[in-house]
Amino acid sequence: LLPLLLPLLPLAAGRRAAVLRLGLRGSPRGGVGPAYLSLTLDASLARDPRYVALLSNPKLRVLATALSPGFLRFGGTKTDFLIFDPNKDSTLEEKILWELQAQQEACGSRPAFAAVEKLLLAQWPSQEKLILAEHNWKKHKNTTITRNTLDILYSFANCSGFHLIFGLNALLRKDGLQWDSSNARALLDYCTSQRYNISWELGNEPNSFRKKSGIYIDGFQLGQDFIHLRQLLSNYTLYRHAKLYGPDVGQPRKHTQKLLRSFLKSGGKVIDSVTWHHYYVNGRSATREDFLSPEVLDTFVTAVHEVLEIVGGTVPNKKVWLGETSSAYGGGAPRLSNTYVAGFMWLDKLGLSARQGIDVVMRQVFFGAGTYHLVDANFEPLPDYWLSLLYKKLVGTKVLQVSLVGADERKLRVYLHCTNTLHPKYREGDVTLFALNLYNVTQHLQLPNYLSSKHVDQYLLLPHGKENILSRSIELNGRVLRMVDDKMLPELIEKPLGPGSVLGLPAFSYGFYVIKNAKAIACI
Repeated sequence: LLPLLLPLLPLAAGRRAAVLRLGLRGSPRGGVGPAYLSLTLDASLARDPRYVALLSNPKLRVLATALSPGFLRFGGTKTDFLIFDPNKDSTLEEKILWELQAQQEACGSRPAFAAVEKLLLAQWPSQEKLILAEHNWKKHKNTTITRNTLDILYSFANCSGFHLIFGLNALLRKDGLQWDSSNARALLDYCTSQRYNISWELGNEPNSFRKKSGIYIDGFQLGQDFIHLRQLLSNYTLYRHAKLYGPDVGQPRKHTQKLLRSFLKSGGKVIDSVTWHHYYVNGRSATREDFLSPEVLDTFVTAVHEVLEIVGGTVPNKKVWLGETSSAYGGGAPRLSNTYVAGFMWLDKLGLSARQGIDVVMRQVFFGAGTYHLVDANFEPLPDYWLSLLYKKLVGTKVLQVSLVGADERKLRVYLHCTNTLHPKYREGDVTLFALNLYNVTQHLQLPNYLSSKHVDQYLLLPHGKENILSRSIELNGRVLRMVDDKMLPELIEKPLGPGSVLGLPAFSYGFYVIKNAKAIACI
C-alpha cells in the first residue's frame, strides 16, 4: 500500500490532492444502452390538450434534437385518466397546427402558428397551477385526447430524433377487475393507420392506484393485463414486435416491492424491460441541504439494490430501466429543482445508475409543469439541460472502475466511462471522468503517475451570477451557456490542461474531464 500513498503531493497551504485510481486495463465493469439518457413528457401536458400544441415550438425542437437519440416517454399520473376518442374534434389550437403541418414538409417550422402559441404561453401559468393542485389533492378527472393530440406528440418525438413510448390507460376496467382494452384498441387502430412506430406501457405507478382512483389492482392481475396487451399488439402487423415496458412502479417501498414481485411472476415474460420510478425527496418540503447531502444521494443505491434483487429473483437477465426519475416528486422543489444545485442529484444518478447496471434513465421532464423540467416555460434551457447535453456529448456507454485515495468518496464522488467516440475531438481509448464536489472547499484530484504525461480537457460547470448554486444560469469553463439564437446551440468549449495538471474542483461544483490518449484497453 505504501507506494500508493506516496503520490499524495502536498499542495498550497498543505492541502493534499486525492489520487485517482482508474481501471483502464481488462474489460469494462459494465455498459449501458445507446439511449441511456432519455427523456419524458408528463401526460399532464394533455390535461387540456391545447397545450400539447406547444411542442411544435422550433426552439424546443432544436433543444430536444441536441439530446437525441433516446426514448421519449409520454406518461405520468394522467396516463390513467386519458381517454382516446377517434371521432372527437380536436381543440382549436391542435387543429390549426395540424392544418398548417399538412401544407408543409413534416418537420418544418410553422411561423404562422406563433400568434396562437403566444396566447397559449400567456395562459400556461394558470394551467400549470391547476396541474400541480390536482396532483396535490389527488383528485383526477378524465380528459379526452384526439387524433391530433397523438399526431403532434408523435411528430415532436420523430422530428427530434426520439422514439416515442406511449403509456396506455390501465384504470379502464371491466366489472372492476380485468383491464378493458377497447380504448387501447381504438388508439392502436389509429396509430397503425398512420404507420406510427411506437413502444407501449400500461399504467403509471400502479402501487398508488387506490389513492388516485379508489381502484385496487394487485400485481398478479396487472401481469395478466400486460399479457392481454401483448396479445392485442400481436394482432397488428406493425406492433407484432413492438416493445412493451412496465410496470412503472413508484419507489420500492415494502408494498410496492410485493406488487412488483407478483407482477413479474405473473406477466414478466411479456415485457422487454422492467421500469420503476425514483425521486429523492418531496418537492414540497425539500431543502437546499437535501440537494447537497451525501446521505440523501446514497439512498438511491439502496433503492436500486432492492429492485435488482426482485428482478434477479423473478425474471433474471431482464433489463431494468428508470422509467421516470428526477430530484423531487410532486413537480419538483421550487427554486431548487430548476437551479444549478439540482445537478448534483442528476449527475450522481447518471453515474450510479450506469455503475449498477440500469440500462436506461428517463429524465422527468423535458418540458412541462413544475420545476424539474430541463427547459422552462419560456423555452429557456436550465442548468440540468446543459449538464445532460455535456453528458450526452462526452460520456460513452462503457463503464469503468474508478476510486480515490485521500478524500471521502461520499463527498468527492467520481465516475469513469470510455469517452463517447462520436465526439469529433476524441477517439477510442480516451476516457471521461466526471466528478462532484460536496465539500465546502476546493478539492484537488491527481491522475496516477502513468497518466502524468497525458493532456486533459476540462469541462467545469459553475453557477453564474449572484444566486450562486441557486442560479438558473450556468457557466462552462467561465463562459455562460446560452443559445446563440433560437436555432443554434453554443459550442461547448473545453479548457485544455497540460500534462501533470492537478484537477481542481471548487466547493459545491461538478465537471467532466476527458483524458486524451489514455489508451484504455477496456475502451478499444
